[in-house]
Amino acid sequence: MLRELRIRNLALIDDLALVLDAGLTVFTGETGAGKSILVGAIGLLLGERASSEAIRSGAEEAEMSGVFEFASLPPSLARLCAESGIAPDDNTLIIRRTIARNGKNRLRINQVPVPLASLKALGDLLVDLHGQHEHQSLLRPEAPRMVIDSLSPAAEARSAYDETYGEFTAARSALEDHDRKAADLASRRDVLEFEYTELAKLGLKAGEEHAIEEKLGTISSLSERTECMAAIVKLLEGGGGGDSLGRRIRAVRKNLETLAKYDPSVQGWLSDIDGAASILSELDTFAVCYLENAESAADAPSIDALNARLAKIQRLKKKYQCSSGGLLEKQANLKADLDTLENVDADRSLITKRLGAAEQACARAAKRLTQARKKACEEFDASLSAAMARLGFSGGEWKTVFMPEKALAPHGLEELRFEVRTNPGEPLLPLAKTASGGEISRLMLAIKTYMAEKDHVPVLIFDEIDAGIGGMLAGEVAKALKTLSETHQVVCISHLHHIASLADSHYRVYKVVEADRTVTRAKRLSGEEKIDEISRMLGDTTDISKKHARQLLGKKTAS
Repeated sequence: MLRELRIRNLALIDDLALVLDAGLTVFTGETGAGKSILVGAIGLLLGERASSEAIRSGAEEAEMSGVFEFASLPPSLARLCAESGIAPDDNTLIIRRTIARNGKNRLRINQVPVPLASLKALGDLLVDLHGQHEHQSLLRPEAPRMVIDSLSPAAEARSAYDETYGEFTAARSALEDHDRKAADLASRRDVLEFEYTELAKLGLKAGEEHAIEEKLGTISSLSERTECMAAIVKLLEGGGGGDSLGRRIRAVRKNLETLAKYDPSVQGWLSDIDGAASILSELDTFAVCYLENAESAADAPSIDALNARLAKIQRLKKKYQCSSGGLLEKQANLKADLDTLENVDADRSLITKRLGAAEQACARAAKRLTQARKKACEEFDASLSAAMARLGFSGGEWKTVFMPEKALAPHGLEELRFEVRTNPGEPLLPLAKTASGGEISRLMLAIKTYMAEKDHVPVLIFDEIDAGIGGMLAGEVAKALKTLSETHQVVCISHLHHIASLADSHYRVYKVVEADRTVTRAKRLSGEEKIDEISRMLGDTTDISKKHARQLLGKKTAS
């Protein structure tokens, strides 16, 4: 529910704070007192377009804020908050909107900046505002369909249709994607085949480029490596005129054997000298082989072959602007595209079969939806026609018209339209073309009363729903509003004492002059104040009028 509303610097309002309760809240006052400003402020809070002309003279900006409280957040509202990054602390939403003369308007929900579209989407879930304003949801083209599809059994059938329509559109998109891709591939077949053949002939292996570069790097260091290895061989073989290392180690071993005969402590050195001799022998063999292999690996034909292979790889890398790994990936993709072209007819046949099955299932669900809508409309139209008679449309009739679509549409096989007869002898006409603003508000009241248990919009606002009515009809409108307030928070701008007398909360809106400026104020009435205001609405403030007012209030304020 809307718990608090604050308005600053909007038209005649300088600073106005209201605390609202559940049930039926009524705002009354003389014509021109500023009641419409309150409704306009709520509309701005819900995302209606703003104009800097509405800012109070002398102020640079106007601000509206509203506090909405919930026992638990409705699922649709919770989803929208999550999508917008809004955290509803304690199931409370605080909306604040600032309109500035310089055009820098600010929108925040729980301190989170939001775009106007998000505010409007949120506002549509919080409040239905009915009257001669832009927010009259009943006149929206999709409104009839949304109303009927919220009723049982249409609601269940619509949910089933939405699921099958989603599968149908997905299958249709799959076929369109397939045909588009097949046409594109067919137009590029020659290019695909050439590129695939070029890459396949290369025969590139994973990591091959890196291996070639390593081999060439090794060959480039041949001179330095062979010089080092030749020096090792020379030292092992005693180059420079001396005995080789092997011969000298054998001489050392011979002397150690002799010593070991007399001193057992020398025995360990015999094992170590044997290991050293073995290592030096293996090193000598390795060094000789290394020199032989290095010379053979560095021959000109081998180097030329490696450079030629690397050049081919690098040329294709440059051509296709990718790494060597990218060349392998491209080759695989080209192969997949060529395979697709080979199987295009078989694939299309399979996708077409799936599309046909999905379309048939969707058509069946659409027919069930049409039948469910017709069933829901029978009771709905009859109920609305009866309500019209109570709400001042003598001889009136309500009818929901089905307008067939040419093909399966997101909403089914038909669009819906509300048609009404508001006067006897007149033809049924589309609602938007036959009803005035006040009549539309009363018709919406009838709809809201019928749908009270199904409607999840918590706050309903009726702006002068009583326009042009009186007498017994006014009493019927008042009773309908009171009944509706048992399941919704209802706020009503009214000139009728019938409605004001049933209010759970009654505010009087009035103008005063303060500091040479006219301002709009709103006062919550109680006791004698209610009696005085209802007396004024009755036409005078005599004792007779006050007595009538007390009777209307159920004599609760007689004391």
